[in-house]
Amino acid sequence: MATPAERAMASGWSIDLVMIDGAVEAALLLDKMKTMRSRHVRDDDIYICTFPKSGTHWVWEIVHMIVAGKPTYAKHWQNISWLDCRTEQEIDALPSPRIIHTQRRPGQLPRDVWQKKSKVIYVNRNPKDAAVSTFSQASKQVWKDNPAGKHTFTGSWDEFVTLYQDGCAPFGSILEHDRQWKNVTDIDVCRVQFEELKKDSVSIVKRIAEYLERPLSEEMYREIAEACGFENLKHANEKLKDQTYHNNWQQGSSGYFRKGQSGEWKNWFTVAQSERFDRLYEETFNEKFPY
Repeated sequence: MATPAERAMASGWSIDLVMIDGAVEAALLLDKMKTMRSRHVRDDDIYICTFPKSGTHWVWEIVHMIVAGKPTYAKHWQNISWLDCRTEQEIDALPSPRIIHTQRRPGQLPRDVWQKKSKVIYVNRNPKDAAVSTFSQASKQVWKDNPAGKHTFTGSWDEFVTLYQDGCAPFGSILEHDRQWKNVTDIDVCRVQFEELKKDSVSIVKRIAEYLERPLSEEMYREIAEACGFENLKHANEKLKDQTYHNNWQQGSSGYFRKGQSGEWKNWFTVAQSERFDRLYEETFNEKFPY
């Protein structure tokens, strides 16, 4: 019987996929995962944990500005501090306080995150919108390490959404990822909802700053929220930042920044696809789909 990783590769994912800790992952992460649990953690580290396409760039930049105390964009793409893809030496070379982001599940993070009670921000998003955003990126994305030059996902939306719902896509099931993070009680996690950040970004910026014990003025919260608005942040990432860690894209693709909207899933999901996602959510969390 085929594994979820094998099923994914047979149905449109063009990158090498393997099973790691029971979830589908890109094979290029294998070496990084071997040392993940034992990696060094500093006392002032800040970890931003998300499932892909849930607001990672957005919150990473907000945190960077809070730490800097001003609405100045980080020099590099956030991928410079992507725990999953950077070597241990690259992560260790980052200056303190390190603002590290990851798509790891709780049990995969470095052990000392829990021992040191590190600052951890978890960002989640309506999984249907995350699915649309993932498909839109993966179907136009060409990774630097893909020698065949194929798009990351070559199948149709219908094929994609079935795989995504079944956890047969890189990083595994978004529902299982969210479930595990919801169950974390060992440390105080700052939980950020993508949709709430869209609705009232100033309040969420303030809440994150207070969680990090780095309070700023009300005016500064407004300036950071504005600087990290979708169009401003997209311009900064595409035009102002060092592009060393940027992925290659199909010509004309919007790359990481496409629309940044909530509710677009309604234009993509069929009634049957939506109802199945609702059932899976209810089975996972024992509650109605909330979005």
